[in-house]
Amino acid sequence: MQDTLPDKGQVNTDTAARLERGRALFNAARYFDAHEAWEEAWLTERGDARLLLQGLIQVAAGCHKAGQGKAQGCARLLEAGLEKLEPLAAAYGIEDFTAGLALVHGRALGWARGQATDAGPIPALPPVGPGPGRQHPAR
Repeated sequence: MQDTLPDKGQVNTDTAARLERGRALFNAARYFDAHEAWEEAWLTERGDARLLLQGLIQVAAGCHKAGQGKAQGCARLLEAGLEKLEPLAAAYGIEDFTAGLALVHGRALGWARGQATDAGPIPALPPVGPGPGRQHPAR
C-alpha cells in the first residue's frame, strides 16, 4: 500500500513512521541509530523523499563523527547533507533546522582548522512534513 509524503509523490507507507523514529533518535543525540532508521526508508524511496532521507542520513553521520571527535568527517558529512536538504527545507518545514546546521557546519570547519574545540550544539529536528502555506518546489 502507498501513502503520500508532503506533495512529493508516492512513498512507502513505512517512510513517515521511519522519519519520525529517526527524528526522535536524532533529537535524543542517538545519531547513529537515527541514521539506521532513515536508511531503511531511503532504500525504498525515490525522488525528493529519497533525497531528503539521504540528506538526513548524512547529517546524522556528521553529528556522529562530531561525537567521535572527528572534525573533518563531521564537516564533510554536514556539508553533503546540507547540499541535499537546503533545496527541500521549505517544502518539508525544516528551514530553521537547516539554518542551524549551517552554523554547526561553519563551526565544524573552524574545528577542523583548530579554531574551535567542537562543532557546537546540534539543532533539534522538527517534525518533517508540510505545513499551512508552505510552498512546495516544482517536481
